[in-house]
Amino acid sequence: MPGPERREQLLKVARRVFGKGGFHSVSMDAVAREAGVTKPILYDHFPSKKDLYLSLLESDLAALNTKVQTALEEAPGNRERIRASFEAYFGFVDEHAEGFRLLMTEAIGADRDIKERVRRVRDDIHKEVTQVIERESQGRLSHGDAWVVALGLIGMAETVAQNDPGGPADERRRAVDTLVRLAWRGITGLTV
Repeated sequence: MPGPERREQLLKVARRVFGKGGFHSVSMDAVAREAGVTKPILYDHFPSKKDLYLSLLESDLAALNTKVQTALEEAPGNRERIRASFEAYFGFVDEHAEGFRLLMTEAIGADRDIKERVRRVRDDIHKEVTQVIERESQGRLSHGDAWVVALGLIGMAETVAQNDPGGPADERRRAVDTLVRLAWRGITGLTV
């Protein structure tokens, strides 16, 4: 298998294995065994378990950031932008349920490198959402208020998405619909 394809395969397997057992309890042996490769092949791509784990987090965080950013940029109006960004977030969570559990668990863990990578992506998303809210409020919300609203929207989406990641699609759609109504009414109420 060519190097880039092997790397992606190893990340996919690692996501599943780490998602079930967490960083500390999973060994490189377990990942190699599950991937059907020898440990030397695994170590050719990732020099350590931490490098493998950080590569996995980077991959998942980049995918999440891209999905949310695309949703914010491509939606034609503000209500659609709220829906699209929530759908993008929930879509990521549901497509990467194991990776999402991993991301949320490790974001509160003790490893500084892991926490820093998660914090950086959250900060990027927070900044993008803040800019959209501030711009679209057309001066009716200060930067500080837009920052708080963005933080609330992100926290709301993260918290609801953690409830049964990868769960039934109809329940996830209803959750997104409810959050969109709540967010839209809240934001429009702030800007009147």
